[in-house]
Amino acid sequence: MKHLIKTISLLLLLCGAVNVQAALRVVTTTEDLAAIAREIGGPAIEVESLTPSTRDPHFAEAKPSMIRKVYRADLLILIGADMEIGWLPPLLQSARNSRVQGGNSGFLDISTEIPLLGKMSGPVSRAMGDVHAKGNPHYWLDPRNGILMARAIAARLSELDHEHSADYQTRLASFEERLKQKIVDWQTSLAPLKGQAVIAYHTSFIYLADAFNFTIADEVEPKPGISPGASHLNHLVSRIKREKIGILIMEPYYEQRSSRYLNEQTDIQIAVLPQSVGARPDVKNYFDLFDRIVAILSEAQSKLKTGAQ
Repeated sequence: MKHLIKTISLLLLLCGAVNVQAALRVVTTTEDLAAIAREIGGPAIEVESLTPSTRDPHFAEAKPSMIRKVYRADLLILIGADMEIGWLPPLLQSARNSRVQGGNSGFLDISTEIPLLGKMSGPVSRAMGDVHAKGNPHYWLDPRNGILMARAIAARLSELDHEHSADYQTRLASFEERLKQKIVDWQTSLAPLKGQAVIAYHTSFIYLADAFNFTIADEVEPKPGISPGASHLNHLVSRIKREKIGILIMEPYYEQRSSRYLNEQTDIQIAVLPQSVGARPDVKNYFDLFDRIVAILSEAQSKLKTGAQ
């Protein structure tokens, strides 16, 4: 009897292992992609992000743990537009997983599905800073692009896993419906910001500005990825005062000394926005991301109206 119980227990363990193995292994380059993949894939997939959302995804470093994730992956989803160009190619080479190499069905570059802003037609050099000739890669910060991202992920999951294709499409439809309604709500909340100019720290928020109809007049960085000097900061002080610009937006991982200086000189409101899912503890999914962004921008706008510091 004991032998029978042990045999049954072993079989159950083996079955459990088979079930775990049956889940499609998805690896993403960012937490935002992972969050949308979880919405679409549900229990049929396992999702891991290669980079934490508390750091700039441009500058990751290939680690053994990342190599293991890519080695085991059935599908690799990347932001693209050369955002991961500094670290993903050597990672793919080290992982030696043919399934997720470029050109194969396990490799999904979402940037090819998005109408990218900021494409450059002329020569590009490092003297121009951290620029992206293919277009600005921060497209997930327009929630309308979240729908396009989800559609691309659902299509590729269905291609790789026909058995759960109907489930993926059902979850996609639900995600789209919820996101479209939330976009209306978010745009209504940020209506007072329409047509206004803001200062951004980096060139990452052009999609957010496009989605919510405000403009980015200038950046704290004189060139993308280049720290500001005294001359550029003084130029910004003059422009902020002259054009009565009231809000500065930035990611939490950039230095805040420059922004504080601008605030001290001009009273500009500093809005530190979560740039990705997981950038702060209360941003657990793609909907949370924009809930928090909208709340922070609305608060900054309210302070402008009341003259609060």
